[in-house]
Amino acid sequence: MPKPRRLSKAELKDNDRDYPVGIFLEPREWLDQAILGLEGLTGGILYDYETIVECFMVKDGLTRSQACMIVDYNIDKGMGMFPEPKPVIKRHEPLEDEDE
Repeated sequence: MPKPRRLSKAELKDNDRDYPVGIFLEPREWLDQAILGLEGLTGGILYDYETIVECFMVKDGLTRSQACMIVDYNIDKGMGMFPEPKPVIKRHEPLEDEDE
């Protein structure tokens, strides 16, 4: 995956067109690159957790642990305050070892 970067106004405008309904996470110029699409059940914008974490690491010069704390505490726990359709953060499940 390429290193996160600040998106251009044209890229943000493309996302406005592609996702006319839904709540975007802020700051959009960084977090829009974490969009995976729309969540099938709720219609909310679906974001990739790992990409959001990487964006905060690059944007703010944070360690992975610090960036995870920001995402977990400030964004994920605050989802209850968003109107519908709420953004959804997809977390990757660890792969199980097939030999066990």
